[in-house]
Order: sequence, then C-alpha cells, then structure tokens
Amino acid sequence: MSVVAREEEAEPVALSRIERKRRRRVNEILRVAAEVVAERGYQSASLDEVADRLDLAKASLYHYFDSKQALVSACLDTAAGEVERRLAAIAAEGGRPTEVLRRLIIEQLRFTTQDYPELSRLYVRHLEWPAPLLDQIREWMVRHDRIWKGVIEKGVKSGEFAMSANPAIVRHCLHGALNFVPFWYHPDGKVPPDKAYDHIADTVMLMLGVRGDSARV
Repeated sequence: MSVVAREEEAEPVALSRIERKRRRRVNEILRVAAEVVAERGYQSASLDEVADRLDLAKASLYHYFDSKQALVSACLDTAAGEVERRLAAIAAEGGRPTEVLRRLIIEQLRFTTQDYPELSRLYVRHLEWPAPLLDQIREWMVRHDRIWKGVIEKGVKSGEFAMSANPAIVRHCLHGALNFVPFWYHPDGKVPPDKAYDHIADTVMLMLGVRGDSARV
C-alpha cells in the first residue's frame, strides 16, 4: 500500500475527529449562550459575556456564529429539533394512547430537567424575542403540539381519555404543567429522577381522566 493511499484512508478519520471536536465546542457554546440569555434576557445578553464564560476570544466565537441572533437561533433549533426527534420516535412506536402519552411526558421531563436544562429554559421562560426568533419559536410550538395532539385524539376516540373539557384547552394545560416543572424540580440525588418522573406523570395525566399508574409498562 502506498503512502498516498494510507494518507487518503486516514483523511476521513482525521476529518471525523475534527468534526467531533467542533461539535463538542459548538455544544458548549450553545449551552453557555442559553445560560446567559436565560439569565439576562435576549436584549441584555451579549456575545462578550458568552465569550468570557467560555474563556474564548470574541473573534473565535464569531468563527462559529456571526451574530447574537444566529447564536440564539442555533440554541432554539438545537433544543426544538432534539425534543421533537425524541417525542416523534415515541409516538411512532405506537401502543395504547395511555402508554404513549405517559412515555411522552416522561421523555419531555427528562429532556427539560436532566439532559438539556439550559437550552430548555429558553422555551419555558418569558423572554423578549425579536420577531424572527419569535416566529421560529411559534413554528416549533406548532410542530411540538402536533405530536401531543395526535396521541390525545387517539385516546379520546378510543375512550381511554375521559375528558369533558375541550382537548385544545387540555393540551394547553398539559404543556403549562410540564413547562413549569423545571422551575421547581431539579435532579439532586435525593429522589431518583425516574421515580420523580413517574409521580409527575401520574399526576399530570389525571387532567385527562387517566390513572397514570395504569399506563405503566
């Protein structure tokens, strides 16, 4: 085998390492940027503070994102895309609506309180967004709600969800309850997350006239 051939074979591996390193850096930038924006609000947040917390030159930050709006947009896209991917996969697995809904609730709790708490805060806190980002958030919320709507409609049709209220209002209440959880629950080792999520899911599902513990698989 020639030296050129070995170099050609090694190049994809080197590029893969570079890409992994870049992704780790980008993820860290997004995490810190989300913290700053959640703390300061969009208007008061600055790239200078993001760079300072990362111990990164501002010029280096611009290498990844050319503006504050581009950076925050990436934060929102990352959070929305990941939670949508997870929830859509659960919905696609199928099963009794009661079971599916419970898995959706627990997965969203895991996402917002354990896996991506910093990014999630951008959606659950009231922030003054510029129009382009507000449009982006509204579009995500429609896609997010569509997943829950499909499962709830199946549950109503099958008779598993004994709801007397308008399903749309129930969904708003459901989202409100789940979005508020990160404000008061933080995994700290005192109560195992899975146990806490079980209790929260059981309670939230009562709004749909469903005994949450009956949906456990």
